[in-house]
Order: sequence, then C-alpha cells, then structure tokens
Amino acid sequence: MFNGGMATTSAEIELPDVEPAAFLALLRFLYSDEVQIGPETVMTTLYTAKKYAVPALEAHCVDFLTKHLRADNAFMLLTQARLFDEPQLASLCLDTIDKSTMDAISAEGFTDIDIDTLCAVLERDTLSIRESRLFGAVVRWAEAECQRQQLPVTFGNKQKVLGRALSLIRFPLMTIEEFAAGEFGVLCLTVRPSFS
Repeated sequence: MFNGGMATTSAEIELPDVEPAAFLALLRFLYSDEVQIGPETVMTTLYTAKKYAVPALEAHCVDFLTKHLRADNAFMLLTQARLFDEPQLASLCLDTIDKSTMDAISAEGFTDIDIDTLCAVLERDTLSIRESRLFGAVVRWAEAECQRQQLPVTFGNKQKVLGRALSLIRFPLMTIEEFAAGEFGVLCLTVRPSFS
C-alpha cells in the first residue's frame, strides 16, 4: 500500500470497512504492545487484526471473548467465531450452549443467527433441553427469518426458511401430546415422525 510499484499516491487512505476505534486499537498494539479492547470494540478489533494479519492481537481478542462467554451471548459469539474461522472459540460456544441450552435459546441473539449456525447446533446430540422446547425456539427463529427476508409469517414460509434445519429436529423424541400441541404437525407436513 505504501511501498513498491503499486504504492498509493494519495495523501489520504480510506479504510471504509474498518471502525476507527478498532484501527486505533490495532495501531496502539503495533506500536506499544498495549491491548485496549472492550465489549463494544472486540469484534471490530478482531476483524481488523485478521484483515491486517496481526495474529497476536487476534489471540488477545479471542481470549477476551472466551473470558466473557456466557449462555446469553453464546449464539452471537458462535456466529462470529464461525465467520472469523475461530474453531477453538466456536467449540467453547457450543459447549456453553450444550450445558445451558435453555438459557442460550432464550437469549436475544438466538433469533439473529444464520441458518448454518442453527443447523450446526441442531446436529448436536449433547443439548440439554427437551426436543419440544428446542423446536419451539426453532419456530421463533423461523418467524424472525421470515421477517428478515420480508416474507409473510406463514406456515409455508417458516417451513421454507427452515429448509434442512427442519429435518434435524428429532420428532420421535417428543411425546404424542407434545407433537400434537402447537404447530408441530402443520410445519412438519414433509416430515413423518414415527412414535413408538
């Protein structure tokens, strides 16, 4: 950017995708080894550290996130860990979700996750929650996704946005009463559970 044949000749260089506070944290770290991150700046600082290949600052950001991981922010951090390709942080998030599933799915950030993150969680056999409650949360996610995609919140659209996630629900683990209650049967027209 500054040297060589492709160096910029502009007096000012714009970094439109980098937050000023995150860039300042990067510069402070590069020039003084001082780490100054907080809950408001850690994600943007992690993005900036990855963009400019500063692994030591990345490690500090991941360490900060790990120390502040709780059930109520586990889904939000899981989405970010997957986005930033941080498998260790993603694994810790999944462990937290396994241990405190009800708290995690009740948190505000649950309905904001992407479909791949939802599927990654639904594929787990270690969640500590009844399948009917998990399915209720999945329906809540589908309603939020319909709104994000500006679709009417109908059974058909919920089924559409859920896609393969719907097949990851373990309907045979529900009692007949749980399955009959609510909208399970309507949403699952393509899924034929077998109760024993």
